[in-house]
Amino acid sequence: MDEAEICLIVRRFTVGGLERVVLLLANALSARGRRVHVVILDPLGLRAMITELTPQVAVHVLSGSWTTRLKRLRELTQARIAHLHLADGKIHPAVRWALRGHPGVFVTYHSDYTPVRNRMTNLVDRSITRRSRGVVAVSEAVQEFCLKEVRLPAELVTVIENAVPAPSVGRVHIEPDKGFTLVALATVNPHKNYVGLLRGFALARERGHDIRLRIIGDGPAIAEVFTTAVELGVNSHLEWYGGLWQSSVVGALLRTSDAFASASRNEGLPMSVLEALQHGLPMVLSDIPPHREAADDAAVYFNPDDPVQLADRLEELLDADTCKGRAAAARRRSALFTAEQFTERHLKLYDDARWSEEPPTRRLTTRQGLA
Repeated sequence: MDEAEICLIVRRFTVGGLERVVLLLANALSARGRRVHVVILDPLGLRAMITELTPQVAVHVLSGSWTTRLKRLRELTQARIAHLHLADGKIHPAVRWALRGHPGVFVTYHSDYTPVRNRMTNLVDRSITRRSRGVVAVSEAVQEFCLKEVRLPAELVTVIENAVPAPSVGRVHIEPDKGFTLVALATVNPHKNYVGLLRGFALARERGHDIRLRIIGDGPAIAEVFTTAVELGVNSHLEWYGGLWQSSVVGALLRTSDAFASASRNEGLPMSVLEALQHGLPMVLSDIPPHREAADDAAVYFNPDDPVQLADRLEELLDADTCKGRAAAARRRSALFTAEQFTERHLKLYDDARWSEEPPTRRLTTRQGLA
């Protein structure tokens, strides 16, 4: 498949970590001289984040009936690599059926989908996905899901950790607050556990600490989160930014914050954490394997169901020496998740493939140097 064109296929293009991954991959591959197509199967929820794609990337937003869209998908992927990025944990059998017989299909698993899967779903997934040319797991935790829950062949799975591009510099200027500013960056979905984050934040404030919280994100749980903030009496200490997408604006908010927070219960390898590492932010994170895999000693960790423990960990970060040490660790950690390595590993994956009916024989690999 030397120099084959590449189709990156998504169900929708909203504002989230998956879209950030696809943006980075599409732009980086294009910069390497590869012809890249981003194929959006469903225009519902289409957001302006798509404008961060470089003009050299071809964008195809499919419309019409599902039959029409799937036919167009098959046409677009003809003689091109077809790389699926479908992050909701569903199998999308119609999409997979449209690509049946295609010798160059790759699938990225962006998370551990255990909470939304059952044994039968994984069985069907295994039956379909084992026919692919390769599977990308975005972390070792996701790799474990692929091997133990879906039970994919080990030789099919390659771990390629997410990465983020160099910080985008724009004209936005934000003055840092005088107090201690936390920032949370995630779609407001139930599993992100913003309610738990607010409960711990409220307890820390009750202990007399001058902390503020910036929330960058929007989503289906926003009403519950807002109501909780009001009930806890902390809404006046929150800054609500909604579903911001422009990287220079998000970067300015991260750069002028003092620490990053996430109480999420389930992740793949969160782009928001990698972005925060890039800005040298110390972190307070829920104690789940993907958070430890990404942040390691740049963070303090807490049980996502224990607001008291979260408040305790926040107090640790308020200590100047602790905060400084975690920030230094964040900058060191960020060097492990480079866009260059991320791109090279995808190119190798694509270019090692062959237009044949034989299954791939790659060994299971992980990125060298990751602690």
